[in-house]
Amino acid sequence: MKDSRKFQMHWNNYRYRKETDGIVIEEYEGEDLHVVIPPEIEGIPVKKIAPEAFSSHGALIETIEVPETVTEIGDGAFKMCMSLKKLILQNGVQKIGENVLLVTAVTEMYLPASVSELVRPWEWGKIALEVAPDNPNYFSDGYGLYEKHPEGYALVAVRAEDERECYEATPGTVCVKRHAFEGQMYIQQVVLPEGVQQIEEEAFESCQALRRISLPEGLKQIGADAFRCCINLEGMELPASLETLGEHALTDTYGWSPSMNGIQYITVQPENPYFYNDAYAFYRRGEHGDTLIKYFGKNETWKIPEEVTEVGPMALRRANLREVTIPETVKKIPKDAFQECNRLECMEIEADQVKLYVPENPVYRKVEISGLFCLDSDGNLKYDYAAYDALLQEWSQILIRCRMAAFRLEYPMQLNSTQKEAYQALISEHLKDLVYDICKRESLKDLEALGRAGMITTDNIEDMISWTTECHRGKLTGYLMQYQSEHLGADEFDFSL
Repeated sequence: MKDSRKFQMHWNNYRYRKETDGIVIEEYEGEDLHVVIPPEIEGIPVKKIAPEAFSSHGALIETIEVPETVTEIGDGAFKMCMSLKKLILQNGVQKIGENVLLVTAVTEMYLPASVSELVRPWEWGKIALEVAPDNPNYFSDGYGLYEKHPEGYALVAVRAEDERECYEATPGTVCVKRHAFEGQMYIQQVVLPEGVQQIEEEAFESCQALRRISLPEGLKQIGADAFRCCINLEGMELPASLETLGEHALTDTYGWSPSMNGIQYITVQPENPYFYNDAYAFYRRGEHGDTLIKYFGKNETWKIPEEVTEVGPMALRRANLREVTIPETVKKIPKDAFQECNRLECMEIEADQVKLYVPENPVYRKVEISGLFCLDSDGNLKYDYAAYDALLQEWSQILIRCRMAAFRLEYPMQLNSTQKEAYQALISEHLKDLVYDICKRESLKDLEALGRAGMITTDNIEDMISWTTECHRGKLTGYLMQYQSEHLGADEFDFSL
């Protein structure tokens, strides 16, 4: 709620202030269903609508008409106008801020020719947007919203609720902007025309129906997290022109469920000088050796090629491997390279010198135990699994020991069957106390670790749900119920309110 005392002037249902170029409407206080903002107050033109100006008293408004004198609409100006169905903009408005129509009932709108700046243009993918034909900065093909640039068009937003299954971007497009396809619910195939040179970061984030995308020759850059949570994306063919691939651009296509496996294949045109693939994985060439970016093989044993000197982030996430051999050429492996490799039993490291980062564990952040690590002759860290197991046995705090045990089961390299059974028994014995501790810390991450470690079973799932419910931890309870449905053969749950 705005503090009205800060406003110096009041006229009818508006609080406002004067600036050198005109009036700024700071707050609407009326209860009208149909609001026509005045073009002037006290003979001075109304030039701006301040951020969240209508958010406090606009819940009943059904239509708002903005006069041609207004040149700028601030962030969230009509936010929370939940009954608002129609926003009428006159030719004159130039800048529209972010979240202007957040939590409103507006489904379509006309964008006049005067508009030159949309602060967060991807937000307009949530409504059907008609753009004035003579707007020099934007246009719409009826489905996608584009920016006009001297070098070509930039696709900035795609309608999220349009039910067509295939979208072909307009010829002349050179860039797919950040969040352009975010949350699109129906598109299964995207075709990008020749001339597209860049896909920005997070461009297709959570485009969950997407299965196929056609990338043209000439594409040079794919940004970080470009296809994050594209859980049904089957694969991708990369052109010879591709030069740059951002972090997690093709490795973070999973959903939270282990049944969502991410991209299943990546092929690269053989003429590409920067990237290549074989039958098992996708790689980046480097001056001093290659980087393994994404493993997509289905075999249970695999040796990383000797051309590889570095393993990239999440490169082997959810791999079906039971055994993997790391050749002496590999010098660096990040902490998340083998994330959720729940079947991995053996990791054979041929090198005497390798920089192997251990997966995240709260114990390491709180305690420095030099015995867990050793340094090679080049000063690189090597992880000592035996030292970790010894530390686990000696740790005095039982809940910390349980958390360490869950972590070890999740990453069972060099773990024999006797140790595995002992860790499982330790967690089972103290499961109730551990779950209550997880509830106390509201740590969904630790609960997920128990699931990945195989410690959530048909025998204990009902008790765990009961404990999290008792502690009023809805997010934790929801995870357990979903886990039960996904992995333990239970009926699906209806989470709708």
